[in-house]
Amino acid sequence: MRSSAVVEVAPCFRIVSPSCTPPADGVSIVLQAGAAFGDGRHETTQLCLQAIAAFAPRPRREWRLLDFGSGSGILSIAAAKLGAVAHGVEIDADAIAIAGVNARLSGVHDRVTFALALALEAGSFDVVVANILRRVLLDAADDLVSRVAPAGVLVLSGLVSTDVPEVSAHYAKRLGGRRPEIYERGEWRALAWRP
Repeated sequence: MRSSAVVEVAPCFRIVSPSCTPPADGVSIVLQAGAAFGDGRHETTQLCLQAIAAFAPRPRREWRLLDFGSGSGILSIAAAKLGAVAHGVEIDADAIAIAGVNARLSGVHDRVTFALALALEAGSFDVVVANILRRVLLDAADDLVSRVAPAGVLVLSGLVSTDVPEVSAHYAKRLGGRRPEIYERGEWRALAWRP
């Protein structure tokens, strides 16, 4: 991310580099440039940020988010900014290191943890979000669905329109036949199942 970059993601997030002064309004996420995916510019990241803002409990209370494929930590950090205790899962140790730095820079390191395996994240979550490749979403379906709390929300992104029928049907089998809401930004899609 360029040092002068500010990426605004409606309705409330701003992503800034460490050298920028975060704007006073909005919820600022400070991200250090790095090799980890998720700098706020990609449409799938923006779809997930919008979903987190939309599905965060109101009135604000503490809640739990699972961020599968957490990359730079942007989604976990965003959720923590909205009151969540966030748990990111990422198989790349270098990305976890970057995410930890980003959580500190954003002032939420006490509300965010990152792990190398989904098995290390116990319990259920109010929001489960996965912004990752179609094949990984299909392979992880049982694990992800089992982590969604009874009144929780599941958000999947990283999909193009041709992925939607297969992923929707695959997850619907595990979610009592329920179909997702579909959100789009450019060529990208996000699916959301909510109670």
